[in-house]
Amino acid sequence: MKPKLFVDTNVMVDLLAHRAPFYEAAKQLFSLADMNKCTIVVAALSFSTTAYLLERKLTYEELSLILRQFASIVEIASVDERVVRKSLSTTSRFRDIEDAMQHYAAMQVGCDFIITRNVKDFTLSDIPICTPDEFLNSTVL
Repeated sequence: MKPKLFVDTNVMVDLLAHRAPFYEAAKQLFSLADMNKCTIVVAALSFSTTAYLLERKLTYEELSLILRQFASIVEIASVDERVVRKSLSTTSRFRDIEDAMQHYAAMQVGCDFIITRNVKDFTLSDIPICTPDEFLNSTVL
């Protein structure tokens, strides 16, 4: 069974903005999805955050095309009322609301791993966490 990977916004931006030195690992990770070796899931909120970060560097048409192409190779996890309420709950162990939303969105769709460059942000996760490099060097595939 192929792994279902939840990819944090920072890795999505690494890929789409060609951010050095992180681009190569992000590219390899997303290539695995393109080769059907894993399923990659991103939160719906990652699209708006990525658009916000890239809109100063790209035209609307360029950005829209890049995000449409990206959306064709990933699954998109909803950040619905349930995810928001869990993230804002006093029982949430997360100190960052966006990280909590990503975590609960990943849980809601049954992801096997959360892939992020900010592992420390997810130390309280119920899902195993690793960086793109750690996942690429693992024996999971």
